[in-house]
Amino acid sequence: PVRVNDFVEVDAHQGVVERIGNRSTQIRRTDGVHLLIPNSQMLERVVVNWTLVDRQIRTIVKVGVAYGSPLRLTADLIEQAVKEHPDVRAEPPPLIVLDDFGDSAIIFDAYFWCDVGGERELRGIRSDVRFRLDELFNENGIVIAFPQQDVHINSTAPLEVRLLKADSKG
Repeated sequence: PVRVNDFVEVDAHQGVVERIGNRSTQIRRTDGVHLLIPNSQMLERVVVNWTLVDRQIRTIVKVGVAYGSPLRLTADLIEQAVKEHPDVRAEPPPLIVLDDFGDSAIIFDAYFWCDVGGERELRGIRSDVRFRLDELFNENGIVIAFPQQDVHINSTAPLEVRLLKADSKG
């Protein structure tokens, strides 16, 4: 079942149902584009109705911190940032997972539920949580990681390093 104002996903398109006619359904995508989808296709394709039963949607925020960061404190700060947001549900509680020891960062995932009508609102909530994470991390000396590589030169012979000055004519 699909109703007007439901947030749906059809193929690669997400949007709000604006009108259901005899022959087609009008959906306004999250980027504002209107789609007219024949009702026959609505019956033949997989349609995900994000708001069929309620407005509760789970989302995720991923963040990578620098190696050497205090991991328990990092997890606590991520949880704090999520719980502080007014649109995040208290139940079920947020789940903070240390996902991986990546090449350039220690990766955390924050899973949490929100009461929203679709992807646009979720994007705003995730953005708010990221801004708050930046503030909390800065206050606590935790660095959001960036891609980096260490280069180790293994040589048995002495290595000569010279600095060359650019030619002033060219």
